[in-house]
Amino acid sequence: MANSEQLAREIEEFYRGYIDAFNREDIDLFLQMFDLPYVIVSGERAATIVADEAARQNFYTQMMIGIHNRGWARSEIDLMKAWPLGEKLAMLLADVTRYKRDGAVIERLRACYTLRHDGKTWRIVALTEVRAPFTGPGDIARS
Repeated sequence: MANSEQLAREIEEFYRGYIDAFNREDIDLFLQMFDLPYVIVSGERAATIVADEAARQNFYTQMMIGIHNRGWARSEIDLMKAWPLGEKLAMLLADVTRYKRDGAVIERLRACYTLRHDGKTWRIVALTEVRAPFTGPGDIARS
């Protein structure tokens, strides 16, 4: 049985791999990090349920078109905090900055992820943006 600190390190390592796959635009690896189904929760619209492979690929494609149109070149993790909720369930809060090729900041964002371990690896089951000025779980100051 893993302890909370071990699980937190494992979850944070998963997230580093997630951002690495995102930055390399490794669509196969990136999409495998999301479970099916998964949900995107936003205050602006109802929950979006991504229920199948076609929807999962469409989510990725639309997201990448949107950030490339804004000049995106890479994303960097500024802060991570993982909370194991059980051996196979966790939450992760992350601050990420998106940059253009010249180093200019496109945006800073905070997201909260719910993850589950499927017996082989962690997978994202829910993704929620935490809008400024709110801090989200743990009331952790923004980076």
